[in-house]
Amino acid sequence: MTALFLALMAALLIYLGRDREEPLATAEVAGVWQGSDGGRLTVRADGTADLERVTRPGPNCGQSTDAAGRSYTGPATWVYDTYPDERPGIRFDYQGPATAKPCKIYLVIFPEKDGAKGFLPQDPPGVSYVRSAGQQN
Repeated sequence: MTALFLALMAALLIYLGRDREEPLATAEVAGVWQGSDGGRLTVRADGTADLERVTRPGPNCGQSTDAAGRSYTGPATWVYDTYPDERPGIRFDYQGPATAKPCKIYLVIFPEKDGAKGFLPQDPPGVSYVRSAGQQN
């Protein structure tokens, strides 16, 4: 009975290991991410970032909900994180301009041989980001 239990546990661990995503490397996330909607994310290896014309996640982080105020441009920091039910990616943290409440924006990342692509879950459907390792300053 013990041998059968150990065999089942080993099979389960092998099965679960096949579906696990490899951790992202800084080289896969640092660079300039250009959005198909005109947004831009500049991600630096030191954990800092600049966000330009990025759709805000909603009014829960202390900003206006009017159409003109639905995007954010300014500094942020980033860390590796995974948006619920999505692939690994990074999370941007910044202070909401109206109330200084913390805001979070997630970038879900799909590493590819010739670069990386991603999306922000709060963006409208069809908006995607493509990374270039170019100028980060």
